[in-house]
Amino acid sequence: MTADLTPQQLEAWLSARSIARGVPAPVRDRGGWRVDTGSAAELCRYVFLEGGAAFRAAADAIDSPRVFLKACAPAADVLAIVPSRWTVQSVAWMMVQDPHCDDPVSLPEGYALDLTTQRNVSSAVITDAAGTLAASGYGAMAGGVFCYDRIVTQPDHRRRGLGRAIMGALGQRQAPETLRMLAATDAGRALYETMGWRVVAPYTTIELLRA
Repeated sequence: MTADLTPQQLEAWLSARSIARGVPAPVRDRGGWRVDTGSAAELCRYVFLEGGAAFRAAADAIDSPRVFLKACAPAADVLAIVPSRWTVQSVAWMMVQDPHCDDPVSLPEGYALDLTTQRNVSSAVITDAAGTLAASGYGAMAGGVFCYDRIVTQPDHRRRGLGRAIMGALGQRQAPETLRMLAATDAGRALYETMGWRVVAPYTTIELLRA
């Protein structure tokens, strides 16, 4: 088990992420949580706090395409315990930011921010002077955890602080005592660490090898 991430926090993050993406809530299954995403690329995902016995048993039993297994564990540790038909699809980083109040959002000249909340999902969208999408992000809360999701800055608008502005805007929709969580890529991790976020675990996804 990861020392800095509890089962309750991981379940709350999964629940908030499901709200943010409009997919079914996670359910307990196989010693972890199952999310029935039902997309063309992914039928469902199983998420585990660690790459232990339950994760290994799931990998042994599952032999269907479009089912992904995820664990808060290093890729090498995960691959060491699963059958060879599984391969690493991606490695991200589970990150948290302790509760606090955000500073007012500051935008470069020529950009505008629209911040809305509908059906418990907050969305922040930044457009340029021509009305073209420059950056966006989403978030939702469950179980005392706020999940930041799909924080994206378009290539032509990077290195202007827009990602930081999106994060700050979404932060304004939270209570000061809320724990914040996200899954970051390597590039995202570098930005978030400058904003006071910290890594609590790697987040490895495996999938079945394609024929």
